[in-house]
Amino acid sequence: MKNLKNRIHLSKNLLINSRMLILISVFFLSFTDGPNNLEPSVISNTDYSEQTVYKLNLRVHIMKDITVIHSSGLRMDSWVTPEDVTKIIMPEVNSIWKQAGIQWVIESIIEENIVKSDSSEESIAFIANTKRDAEGHSDSDRLPHLYSLMQKQNMSKPEELGKNLFHIYLFPFIGNTSQGNAMRPFHWSTVVGIWTNKFNRGGVPEKTLLTEDHSVLKRGSLSRTIAHEIGHVLSLRHNICKTDCLMGGKSQGYLLSDEQIERARAAALKRL
Repeated sequence: MKNLKNRIHLSKNLLINSRMLILISVFFLSFTDGPNNLEPSVISNTDYSEQTVYKLNLRVHIMKDITVIHSSGLRMDSWVTPEDVTKIIMPEVNSIWKQAGIQWVIESIIEENIVKSDSSEESIAFIANTKRDAEGHSDSDRLPHLYSLMQKQNMSKPEELGKNLFHIYLFPFIGNTSQGNAMRPFHWSTVVGIWTNKFNRGGVPEKTLLTEDHSVLKRGSLSRTIAHEIGHVLSLRHNICKTDCLMGGKSQGYLLSDEQIERARAAALKRL
């Protein structure tokens, strides 16, 4: 009888200890990151600028001969110059990507007239009126319209796809509350709007800032947007980030984590 009571008491203790272990495990896991498709928010403490610098070629397309008319009546034309790209935008983009040991080299700057067709004006009007959906996703239907306005002869040749040549297209406007888009289904032809109403949540668009003080992130700049979208081309996704992260989906910042840098460098190396 005494042995039975001892066994019952021992069983109760084991049950209590097991429950305590489970509670401790749940408590611990609630403060750690499990597997996730999103990037981590841990900022890099490694200086990758001392490693081999990967030089990647970038072709910049300044889209000309296009006027986008916003629903407010504002007419948006191309205003960024090749000098803006060489003296302001690319130095800022490279200052951001220096942390990953990646340098962007301007292969060429093309002032490119859009493709004119029977449907080009309809495409421009469609782009001007696109909005995000209730879940905050930008309208993917605008992407083929943007792609249809690009001159095919200025794109990568079939044998150049996946090699060391990247493309940035500077359009007047790419849709309401949108500032940049790395168009994966279209050979990662990355589009950026030089007018934007993202900062005022769909109000009247204004010219996108070329750069912005890193300590005052109110609007986001053309340079930061390009650096962010290039990150997507180099395999990076949006990450859960409280502050200062380049790849934050909603937050603004300029920094990358060690894991992001390693992934971006691996993607860059495949292009060399």
